Amino acid sequence: MTEMISNFELLSEEEITKYAGEWIAIIENKIVKHGKSFKKVYNSVKEEYPGKKPLFGKLPETIPLVYSID
Repeated sequence: MTEMISNFELLSEEEITKYAGEWIAIIENKIVKHGKSFKKVYNSVKEEYPGKKPLFGKLPETIPLVYSID
C-alpha cells in the first residue's frame, strides 16, 4: 500500500492541474490513462495493459492552497 500511495506523491503540479477533476490510472509511476468516467478509464487500462496492476484515483478539481504565515 505504501508503494501505491507514493505513486500519487510523484505526480507533478503540472499533471495534477492538467488532469484536475479526472480519474487517472498509474502504472509504473506514469499516468497511462485519464478521463471523466472511471468505468471508461478502468476498461481501457484493463484492455491495453493486461496483467498490470494499475493504481486508480480521482484528482481534485482544484489544487488546495496552503500558506504559512509567520
